[in-house]
Amino acid sequence: MTVAAAAADTRQRILEATATCIAEEGVAAVRMAGIARAAGVSTALLHYHFETKEQLFEQVLRYSYDSSTLLDQESLRREGLTPAQRLAAYLDRCLPSDDLLARDLLLWQEFGAMSPRNPSMAAVTSDFFQGDVDRVTGIIEEGLADGSFTTDDAHLVARTVIALCDGLCTRVLAGDQRIPLTEARRVVAATCAALLALHEPLPLGTRSRIPSLPVQSRRTRPASRSRT
Repeated sequence: MTVAAAAADTRQRILEATATCIAEEGVAAVRMAGIARAAGVSTALLHYHFETKEQLFEQVLRYSYDSSTLLDQESLRREGLTPAQRLAAYLDRCLPSDDLLARDLLLWQEFGAMSPRNPSMAAVTSDFFQGDVDRVTGIIEEGLADGSFTTDDAHLVARTVIALCDGLCTRVLAGDQRIPLTEARRVVAATCAALLALHEPLPLGTRSRIPSLPVQSRRTRPASRSRT
């Protein structure tokens, strides 16, 4: 392994360890020394790659989001999917529909809670929200073009359903017995059907039949931009 490759591997292990620590313990409880132990590196090496906790937090948020976005895109890159199936596949990944998504969504919500008092974090989470809105808008516009959907404002519908997913995600992750994952899917599917004039709810919950990248793919890719 070259020096550059070793450095990239160390950086990625630190980011993965940070994401897991935050999801398990919460931002307030996480310490740099604990992250170093979880990543199997010294505290000095951790600070070599990330000088401050704030820098590390911003980077891990981008890393987590960018990695998840690769899986989002792969789940949609399938021939023969209708716009409704594509929209359902994407929105299902906006809910904690598997263990890896649950971890990442916990992470994003931890940072989202910091945003009102942290302008830098607010800017990052705002960009991520807009990225989700833009991708959903694109799928809806595809459906409008082929007659699958009906709406006068694709962007408004996209913002509505992404905000809805965010709110429902909080309840699912909090263990609200009135809003389990199945109910969150039902609400999103029915709401989208109403907003897009569909005759039946979106097929959320069928993502398991749409192949996606294995977990290993996100763990072996180089760290990305500085959703690292």
